[in-house]
Amino acid sequence: MLMILELFLLMLALLQLLLFSTTYHFLSSLLYLESIVLLMLVFIVIINYKMNDSLSVFLFVLTLAVCEASLGLTLLISFLKLKSNDLISSCYS
Repeated sequence: MLMILELFLLMLALLQLLLFSTTYHFLSSLLYLESIVLLMLVFIVIINYKMNDSLSVFLFVLTLAVCEASLGLTLLISFLKLKSNDLISSCYS
């Protein structure tokens, strides 16, 4: 279990580094955020399986992830209509 936790934390740290190094497009940033959420969901399933617990936390986090994804895509589309590109650098001009 400890090895799985270490692997999870390593993957989470690498994804966060990729997220903060991506400074070009909003869509790439949203994809990295979604992969972090997916990794968290897998970890929740593993923990619940080991503890013989119900999956109510998984369903709650999954619901929040879906809401976050839809909100992110809505904001991306609004930004595309406003600036006609999804470059992060166009926010500051």
